[in-house]
Amino acid sequence: MNLWHRRNPALFEKEKSEVEAHYPELHFQAVGEVVLVRGTFPIVSDREVLDRYSVEIALARDHPKSLPSVREVGGRIPWTSDRHINRSDGTACVLLPDERWKVWPPGSTFLDFLNGPVHHFFLGQSLVEQGDPWPFGQWGHGAVGVREYYCELLGTQDTQVIRQYLECLAAKKVKGHWSCPCRSGKRLRDCHMATVLNLREKIGRKDATKSLRSLIGA
Repeated sequence: MNLWHRRNPALFEKEKSEVEAHYPELHFQAVGEVVLVRGTFPIVSDREVLDRYSVEIALARDHPKSLPSVREVGGRIPWTSDRHINRSDGTACVLLPDERWKVWPPGSTFLDFLNGPVHHFFLGQSLVEQGDPWPFGQWGHGAVGVREYYCELLGTQDTQVIRQYLECLAAKKVKGHWSCPCRSGKRLRDCHMATVLNLREKIGRKDATKSLRSLIGA
């Protein structure tokens, strides 16, 4: 497999130098086919370190196309859905993949990922640990969060409408003669075609397919 750090060693060195300069306690390491970033991640506000977490972040084989996988490895955060940790493998839900276009858009650096979604996630964990609410709001876990996100994005509470939009986003190609997912009874070309095409530019088929499956199985 043509792994990203072997295919593009300049990107590897750039990401490594940027991150290690900003976070001296984080270190890059290529372990076989995987690039791991391990060490202590500080939670900083007004230049003051409020808390620290032991983390292990695996960069995807096709980095930066796919999201990194984040784990808290110090045993502080329970593997529960209300703390946004997947029970099966301990990975952290630092962002909803469908929302990546807004939170960590293509073209952003790995340092941006750490400074944004990862920092917000762990800051939230520290505040919740001491009894405070999540500082930036939160989507529910799993299918609940998917539904909440698309309810807000599409302006509807109708789960069937959300599923039909996701079917359009997950499709290889959208055809204008399809019924519009808004359930107006009109053809897509005569209704919300522009909305669907705009969303397809932002949300990848892979993520839309996964979200659709989660709603179907909910």
